[in-house]
Amino acid sequence: MPNMSHLGSGEHVLLTGANGFVASHILAILLERGYAVTATVRSQNKADDIIKTHPSWKGKINFAIVSDFTSQGPFNALFEDVKVPFTYIIHTASPLNFNVKDIQKEMIEPAVMGTTQILESAHHHGGTSLKRFVLLGSAVSVLNSFEDMSREGRPYTEEDWNPVTAKQAIERQDTVLGYNVSKTQAEDAAWKFMKTNTPAFDLAVINPDIITGPMIHPISGPGSINETNHFAIASFIDGTNPKVEDVRFPFYHFVDVRDVARSHVDALTNPAAGGRRILLISGLITPQLVVNIIRKHFPALREKVPEGKPEQVLPDGVHPTGWDMRVSLDVLSKGTDEGQWKYIDLEKSVRDAVQSMVDHNVV
Repeated sequence: MPNMSHLGSGEHVLLTGANGFVASHILAILLERGYAVTATVRSQNKADDIIKTHPSWKGKINFAIVSDFTSQGPFNALFEDVKVPFTYIIHTASPLNFNVKDIQKEMIEPAVMGTTQILESAHHHGGTSLKRFVLLGSAVSVLNSFEDMSREGRPYTEEDWNPVTAKQAIERQDTVLGYNVSKTQAEDAAWKFMKTNTPAFDLAVINPDIITGPMIHPISGPGSINETNHFAIASFIDGTNPKVEDVRFPFYHFVDVRDVARSHVDALTNPAAGGRRILLISGLITPQLVVNIIRKHFPALREKVPEGKPEQVLPDGVHPTGWDMRVSLDVLSKGTDEGQWKYIDLEKSVRDAVQSMVDHNVV
């Protein structure tokens, strides 16, 4: 471990999966707010990529290489070696790869193990200085994977849990269902851990729906576009989806990545966030809304982007269930300086996402 003294006097945050789409934005805000940061990545190359992408961060981040976050060893070592104890942990590292053969072993187990192992290490080695553990979850732990899209149901709340089972995902060989199971079981395991072990720290789980917005993580070619920005936005530019009206999203609500990042950093010190599941939903996203925005703001891309039926916002027969955000908005607003939480809207999110793709030459 390098000497931490040059990292400012801010409280010390452990951020896992630091080179990810969301984590890169979290890292930017942590540094801006003066926190000392230890960031885990899977290899030294990935640490180097972060600094190449953001030269001004050089010397401000303490990197820790954790090649496998599903075992406790590396995390125990991390806690034991640290000179300045951690005050907070933000855990974003979770497998998001839909190209798997074994849903149970490659999706579900790593997500659950990754979450429980770091909680275990934090509990045994975090000491009394560790106040809060913030987990990046997903709205897929809340919504119903088998929702009837043909009619709108009772709005989802923080009390809801996805009833999807591993058996269903495996029987259907459906990796989207597998992902839903992995996030649901990982979050469930985290709450059970807290109940069983009553550690010194508390837990806040942040559950965003489809995350869109500008990419500031290391990018090398179109393959670096993160999964959600790809299916929700880039797929209409790169020829994946030549017809808008044929596309069905698995979910129809979104949040901008900058709001996701801000909510995580706010949650570190927001008294109202402890012990809560926080829903993060800005509004509706549909294939037609997305192409309308791209075509409006990027004339140069118009010939690539299908027009669809600009007036018909929802696909035929799709009437997604909404979200009751009152409790979460109350918690989020208590974490802000101005006492009120405002979301970035779809137009800005899509526009900035596409702009970042154009800037990186990946569309």
